[in-house]
Amino acid sequence: MENHKLNKTPLIQQYIQFRSEFMGYLYAITRDAELSEEVYQNAAVVVIEQSDKPEEIRDFRAWAKEVIRRQALHAIRARAVSAKHVRAISPELLDVVSDAFLHDDSASSLVREEAKALNQCLDKLPDEKRELVAMRYEGCSTFDDISDHVGSTPAAVQRALSRIRKMLHGCVQRRMRLAEGTS
Repeated sequence: MENHKLNKTPLIQQYIQFRSEFMGYLYAITRDAELSEEVYQNAAVVVIEQSDKPEEIRDFRAWAKEVIRRQALHAIRARAVSAKHVRAISPELLDVVSDAFLHDDSASSLVREEAKALNQCLDKLPDEKRELVAMRYEGCSTFDDISDHVGSTPAAVQRALSRIRKMLHGCVQRRMRLAEGTS
């Protein structure tokens, strides 16, 4: 039992060690600093509760990010139900953000570089493509709403956004490779 108590401290210490990375991840998901802090605190409770369990966590960072992601989804849904000011993030975008953060081994500097590259790539998009991205991911519009706005079908909008995401992904990857070459 005494050995079990020694394991409590490292989990919460690891959680605190990754605070800036987790807060950046949360802000990317929620786009709300206050909600991000609330979710961070709620996830800390889960980390502390996990300290009382005998199971070993092999990849703490990935496990903690999944805890945070679930807590964020719960908080976003709760806020949406109560019609608060937070714009809910689409599940597709949440998956993209989650993947980006889960595969981020060098922490926040790489994330900042990727975000900078993404912004540069978005700036190079033609206006009509940038508008589609903004409507879907900033305005949380449905494919039906966007199709009505642009005079197309929902399936065509979905295909167009898929192509845009692939273009953006390729653009970001090229910029990151260029940045690595100049470092």
